[in-house]
Amino acid sequence: MKPGKQIFRFKQFEIAQEQTAMKVGTDGVLLGAWADLSKAKHILDVGTGTGLIALMCAQRQNDASIDAIELDPDATRQATENFNNSKWHQRLNIIQSDFNQFATNNKYDVIISNPPYFDEQSENPDKQRNLARHTATLSLNALIKKSKKLLKENGNIQLILPADKLSQLQQIIEPESLYINKICYVKGHHKAKIKRVLVKISGSQSELKEQYLIIEKSRLNYTDDYIRLTRDFYLKM
Repeated sequence: MKPGKQIFRFKQFEIAQEQTAMKVGTDGVLLGAWADLSKAKHILDVGTGTGLIALMCAQRQNDASIDAIELDPDATRQATENFNNSKWHQRLNIIQSDFNQFATNNKYDVIISNPPYFDEQSENPDKQRNLARHTATLSLNALIKKSKKLLKENGNIQLILPADKLSQLQQIIEPESLYINKICYVKGHHKAKIKRVLVKISGSQSELKEQYLIIEKSRLNYTDDYIRLTRDFYLKM
């Protein structure tokens, strides 16, 4: 390992992350493991960072091609490295671009994103971290509207968001004739408030499927549901 190299090892791939502001975290793993990828042949990961979610999609869906878009040049280089070091490198394509300006003729079955979600007033002094986490570069509204244009007829958008962004999401998708088809409410432990929501959105209205996920029974003592969800990825699950 090169000096200064920061590696997070999963069962089937590794993530180098020393060049990126946003390291491997629970949110990305949750979304990559939970997302419905059934029959998906073309997937777009928006704001790929290290490439974590794109790599999880490649592991789960062995005949899918995955485009991964990233604005930050350092993160783009890191994701490129991680893709090239994986056994799925031929199915992974990195694109350095602002998603707002992203132009393509491709249409996608699934557009997946762990999007920026902190408001500008809570900015971190780390400018690179701000770029990765703040809505100044890509608002939720812009993410949804752009993604809708890039979806195939029966395609869907899948996101992880802070629970307090759910009402905002509803206000955005309603005029776009989009609907939440599936939602998972995530709590850190059984006494905690709901912290995150995982959502699947499409243009087809259907009966809402609701799920609940608790991550830990106690510190580092994970629930059976969380173990089942992530065991194909985490080394020690």
